Amino acid sequence: MVNNIWSENIQGILNLDLSREIRFRDDRKDLFLDILGLKKGMTVADVGCGPGAITRKLSSWLGNETKIIGIDRDTTFINYAKEKARKQDMYNISYLEGDALKLPLEDNLVDACISHTVIEHIPNKEFLLEQKRVCKSKGRVSVMYARPDKYIKTEPKLLPKQSEREMELLDKLFKGIDEIHKKYNVGKYWPDSVELPRLFNELDFKDIQIDAIAIPIAIDDSRNNYDEKLAIIAAEKKQLLEVIDIVLQQNKNQLLNKEEKELKQLIVERFNARVKLLEEEKYIWDYTIELLQIVSGMVV
Repeated sequence: MVNNIWSENIQGILNLDLSREIRFRDDRKDLFLDILGLKKGMTVADVGCGPGAITRKLSSWLGNETKIIGIDRDTTFINYAKEKARKQDMYNISYLEGDALKLPLEDNLVDACISHTVIEHIPNKEFLLEQKRVCKSKGRVSVMYARPDKYIKTEPKLLPKQSEREMELLDKLFKGIDEIHKKYNVGKYWPDSVELPRLFNELDFKDIQIDAIAIPIAIDDSRNNYDEKLAIIAAEKKQLLEVIDIVLQQNKNQLLNKEEKELKQLIVERFNARVKLLEEEKYIWDYTIELLQIVSGMVV
């Protein structure tokens, strides 16, 4: 039975794939592997893997001797992930369609379970217990979730701003979106920063650790070459346009056809203006620092 609820109604392939490619950059490899306790030769499950960006990163970071298992309930994501891994000759990754609360894995199978921005959408206790079930003794369960309330975002004067018309059309488009998110439990189970590690303790995890990774997304950072700077701008534009298309599927009557075209044109023009600043070598320092919190514990 095909399940594409998430990819068609909440977040599309581009949105998830591009955002995770940016978060899990190769220059952060050692940091992520150390915090998640991942080593070559392990069997690692990525629960709620989406289009597979993190599984592909782990495959390239840990090598062919490591077995990576990506699990997601969305058929569209799984099919995309399989095809992209095949094209990149990453044959140490396998993908399974399945529910995070009923993983299609045997007991005591994996050395580590990881998840990224999944726990906030499903009951926390059941989610952790299922990962505990499939982990070997001394295996590690690591939960990563974003903290948008702690983000730092700059808005320099030279940054091309949203016009009043763009904001007006976006407000019109997103009217009622909260009801759609409520329907699919989006963010319904957001973990409390104290209660989550306490839950790990309650469920008899040991060696519980709290970590956080600050992820700067800065176009003008000197470590980005020109193509990488362009890619960040393009990714942000593509993600926004994809979000608009998904919301339009839910709110077909929110915008007239001419309003949809106008909105997309305004967005393209705004991002083109940002590219022009890049071409003119004007450094305006528009950036976001995202905070990713990580709670992990060892299975005994």
